[in-house]
Amino acid sequence: GVVQRGTAKRAFEGQYRPLAGKTGTTNDERDAWFVGFSPDMAVGVYIGYDNPKPMGRGSTGGALAAPIFSNFMQTALKDEPATPFRVPSGVELIPINPKNGKRAVYGGKEVILEAFKPGEEPSGGAVIGQNVSGGGFVPAGGYSAQAESTERDGGLTTGTGGLY
Repeated sequence: GVVQRGTAKRAFEGQYRPLAGKTGTTNDERDAWFVGFSPDMAVGVYIGYDNPKPMGRGSTGGALAAPIFSNFMQTALKDEPATPFRVPSGVELIPINPKNGKRAVYGGKEVILEAFKPGEEPSGGAVIGQNVSGGGFVPAGGYSAQAESTERDGGLTTGTGGLY
């Protein structure tokens, strides 16, 4: 979700390779980073001064570090096939409305897929990040994707597609 519609979206426009990551920025924009990965490679980019001081307004992980990661990955994976992320067996991808965290109908406007461990998926009215009846907790995290395939391959589901 970070590279598809979040804080690093601008750095990944026009790329069609499955990538995922997390941006970060410290208070007063003293440090910025992006830690990202493809199905086969993980990379971290850190930007900041050796003697900490503010880097200036707008010096965020999405604005500074994510574009470096994006450029590096384009070069590093240039001759490699676009390998889809593999979803571990037991994990379910469930359509969610990102605005309210509730279950949604796949294919609906602005619906995303979130990954849930068995028993942690939201019920019909549950909101991600809130306690649900029965004492369970619906996690706020997970991987977001646009589904393209649910083929089984050696116990892994492949092809959730898109940028993550």
